[in-house]
Order: sequence, then C-alpha cells, then structure tokens
Amino acid sequence: MSCCPLDAVGYLAADHTDEGTVRSVDGISYYQIGSGPNGLLFCPDVWGWNGGRTRAIADDFAKMGVSVWVPKLLPAFEGGTDGDGLPPSYDIKNRTDLPDLFKGEWNQDKVVPKLLSVIKAMKSAGVKKIGLIGFCYGAWVGMYLAKEADLVGCASPHPSIHIEGLFERDPAEIAAESKCPWALFPAGVAADGGDSDTYDAEGALFQALESKFPGKNVTKRFESVPHGFVPRGAIKEHAAGTGDEVKKAVQECVTALCEFFVRRGLMRRDKAGLPPPPIKLRKPKFGKVGKVNPESRGLNLLLKVVKCEETEAGKTWEAVLGDDTGIVTFSLKSKDHADLCEKDSSVRVQNARVLMIKGHIRAIIDKWAVMKKADEPVEGEVKSDKDVSAVEYELALMPFPCIAFELDDPGLSFEVQQQHPVCLLRRG
Repeated sequence: MSCCPLDAVGYLAADHTDEGTVRSVDGISYYQIGSGPNGLLFCPDVWGWNGGRTRAIADDFAKMGVSVWVPKLLPAFEGGTDGDGLPPSYDIKNRTDLPDLFKGEWNQDKVVPKLLSVIKAMKSAGVKKIGLIGFCYGAWVGMYLAKEADLVGCASPHPSIHIEGLFERDPAEIAAESKCPWALFPAGVAADGGDSDTYDAEGALFQALESKFPGKNVTKRFESVPHGFVPRGAIKEHAAGTGDEVKKAVQECVTALCEFFVRRGLMRRDKAGLPPPPIKLRKPKFGKVGKVNPESRGLNLLLKVVKCEETEAGKTWEAVLGDDTGIVTFSLKSKDHADLCEKDSSVRVQNARVLMIKGHIRAIIDKWAVMKKADEPVEGEVKSDKDVSAVEYELALMPFPCIAFELDDPGLSFEVQQQHPVCLLRRG
C-alpha cells in the first residue's frame, strides 16, 4: 500500500526563495518563520520539509500572522530531498518501498515523539495556540499526534490517513481518538482512483470525527486535480489539467484552510485576507394588527388587503389591510406599494411605523420599511369590525408624574405614555 493513489503527482522541485531560518531542537532540524502566540505545525509529505511548495506555503501563512514550523521528520531514503524523505527521482507509482518505510523508521511511533519535541520548542518560543497542517502522509502521523497533543484544529489537503489499512487497522478508529476537529480536502474522484470516500461527508472517517466534534469538522473534495496538488501540483503545466486549473485549486484550498483556522481561533480573518463573514439575518417575528397602537414602530405584519383607494392622483393612496385580529389603514406614497394592494391579495410588511393623522392611527412605509407580496396567502378571515384606525385619540398635556385622573366625559378613556408627560385620550 502506498500513501498516494495511482494518479498522484510526483516530486516537484522547490523554486522558492526561503524567507525563514533553519534551527534545531533535540537533534531535530526545522524550518521556522513568523512569530506570535499562534502557531502552525506542518507535517510534510514523503518528500519532506523542502519539497515542492511546502516552504512557500509556510512563508505565506507567516505573513498572515502565525508562527510556522516545518520539521525534518523522516530519515532520508536513498539520500532523500534536502536530507529528508524520498529522493527527487523516486517513482511513487511503480516502486514498492513505502510500506516497509511506514513500518520502520517512518512509522508513527518514531515520528510522533519528534513532533512532540517541536511542539515543546514552539511553546518555549511563546506559542500558546497550535494548529496542524498535514500533507498526505503528514495527515497520518498528524492524526496520531492529535490524540496526544492539545491542538486547536488540524487540516489536511489530500490526506493519507488510510495508511492505517497497511496495519489492518481502521482509519476511522484513530480519527475517533482525535482531541480536536479536522478539515479534510481529498482530491480526485473516489470511484476513479482518487482519494478514498472515507474522507467525504458520509465517509466513515469523517463521521467518526463528527461524532466527537459535531458541526466543527470540514470536508471538501477537489475532484478536478490529483492527490498531492497543493505542495506538488505543477502550476505551469500538468497532465491532469492546465496550470491555471491547478493554481486555482491550490488557492481555493489555502483559502479553505484559512477559513477553518479562523473559526478555530488561530488566525484573524483580516490578516488572512478573507472577506467579512456573511451577516446572519434574523428571521422576522410577525405581530398582529390588534396590538397596533399610537406608539407602534418596527411593525412586522402579514396582512390581507381589504381595499385600496387613491386619495391624490398619482401621489397618495389609502389601503385598508388586516388580519384575524383587526384592520388598519396604511397611508401610501408609492405606486408600487399601491399596486401590491389589490383586494384579497396578501402582503408582507416589515419595519413599518405609526403616524398619527388628526388623532387617528395611520401606518406608513418609510425608507426604512418594506412592503412586498407575501410568500404565502394569509389564512383566515379579516376581522373588519375592529378598526384600529377608526379610534380617535386626543393629546393632552399632563403634569409629570401622573398619579390619578377623573374624567367627567364617560366617552373618554386614557393611556399614559410613561416616557413623556402626556396622555393620549381615546374616544369611544
């Protein structure tokens, strides 16, 4: 068993000028760039710490405000690449050495202690929150690390956690032991030899993560590009697609990685160059006409049209609208609104307010309000015998605060406005 499917891309030479520095801890070399309390630990693929775009991606993440650490983890096989992992000439499609390497010096039992040493160095350098990005093979050892270390989240473009199958173990079982959520970005079409569907939303591995961290994991498949496309897919030219196609997929995947780590609290949205999050609109709560009063504002109503009459040619209209609790008159100044008010049609009103005209309630649609056709017909009969606009109110100045009142006219009742030293007297 290989870590990569048959259509995976092979070695890509690094053509990037490093902006970071190489250091070591406990005999483990690592490439480091960036600073701050939030850090990313890279677990490279089988071509190691300086293959393809690995360090270029690390430099880009450092510019987004995180401290990035890329360790040299694998004893070099046949000289390796920059002393790590496989050599550039290794034919991953036709050679069969990898299973022995995974069972030997590249086994998780050998590699995870190295990663723990690097995490210790990260913390000594002031890094308090740590996330992980594992490329291909790096996701497998990263999954073992995630059950031991306190990480805020892990992510993997084209993961190879299925290496577990080489040891006759279920990849979903190790995923179930992770102490943090994961973002997985498999490549290719699973049925055509791409990354396994265990990484998809209905897959066993992803479901194991969801059972532990519901709603916090991410999966997105990149079907048009092959396994290995993020660090190794040639942007200029590639048999599996045009360079532009690979470039677009790499950029899209890096953006998805940033989104995940922003949600995990490791990165800032503005530093990552991400757009503001979409505004979550609250579903409006609709009231009833029977509760409309002289102080009403922010009215949300679902109404049936009783009638609409033009009061001034081409300028103003009065529409009587209602529901099963009463009717109210709207003063309209828009022909579009008037056209909506055909008899027995249903309209949706949001953020309307009351304007008192000659002592009577009139609802208005100002520039902050909306009147539109209702999504569904308003059910029930309109209660036409309760007309809130027919009630006459009189404004009376009163000493403040008010304690008690006696009215000689039995046809008058009163409502005290607590915010202002006035009373509205209602006739009838």
